[in-house]
Amino acid sequence: MKREKDHIIGSSRPAERRNKMTTIAEAFERVNREKFVRKEDGSLIPQISSDDAIRASLELLDVQNGQRVLEIGTGSGYSTALLASLAGSNGRVVSVDVEPELTARARQMFKKQNIHHVQFETQDGRKGWEADAPYDRIVAWTTPDQLPEAWKHQLKEGGWIVSPFQVLPIADTNVVVRLIKVNGELKADDVIPGSFIAMTEKTPEKFFGASIHAHWAGEGENPWWVSSSWMKKSFDSNWVNRFLHLNPATPPFPEVGDDLRAYLLAISPDGLTTANHPEHGSFIGYSSQAGFALISLSHHRLLATDQRYTNVLISWRESWQRQKRPSYSRIQAHVIGNQVRVELKNSDGKSS
Repeated sequence: MKREKDHIIGSSRPAERRNKMTTIAEAFERVNREKFVRKEDGSLIPQISSDDAIRASLELLDVQNGQRVLEIGTGSGYSTALLASLAGSNGRVVSVDVEPELTARARQMFKKQNIHHVQFETQDGRKGWEADAPYDRIVAWTTPDQLPEAWKHQLKEGGWIVSPFQVLPIADTNVVVRLIKVNGELKADDVIPGSFIAMTEKTPEKFFGASIHAHWAGEGENPWWVSSSWMKKSFDSNWVNRFLHLNPATPPFPEVGDDLRAYLLAISPDGLTTANHPEHGSFIGYSSQAGFALISLSHHRLLATDQRYTNVLISWRESWQRQKRPSYSRIQAHVIGNQVRVELKNSDGKSS
């Protein structure tokens, strides 16, 4: 479908289809992304999630025509337009952001296009938006530090939440989870890979990545960070120097770290470590105060101090193979208090 140059959402579908649900593919085709993600001077709005990340969350959210949707994180307004297209003119989208300039900008853009089933509010997203509750769907594009109680209260019985959560107390362990309200309680459901910026109660001066949750981190032109539970103890400069200056080797198996990541998040083995190297990128693996073995998430690279640590990685990989190489489809989220965790499913598809 050809987009109209001056419109943020393209023309409606043929009359005989207007009352039917818009598919996600159709929504992406209809919404003019460039109108949202760029300022008047042509520069990009900083709060932009990738199309792939948005699409994956929308597929998990499964918005139906006529539903009421609460969006946490207006950002550029692009995802809001997608939600508005999916919910249809007989639905409603309430979009909340902590940044007043973003909600004001989005409000003006939608008003100019006479799109009236969307509203924008400025507030800490963890509080939701009580005035227009209850909602059929709640979706978040930022990561709360814990499961907000307000979201549960503002969700209809049988409603769904799709949000990123940090599932372990170490950095870069975020996933996107679907929660379903059953008998007044939130029951965790499917899990997909995904990570978004941390949710804040006021406009952040700068946007943080995974390093905000790291135990040790460096700054400067080439920032680095490492994170493991044992690192809560005092900082070890010798350990960090080895991490920063060790040359990568070839791993003893063909997989990359991202292949094992879902499994490791689910079993949470002792010594599980995540890291970001200033030259070699993101890693996951095993460490202690005496050394480490870390495998790149996306490249065939290994940082290891000695074979003892590499052997731990090999044993984890062998365990993963015995479990038939589980990925995200084989892990299940569960809610513990106000925290979200993940675990392996049994062969029957239920949590272990």
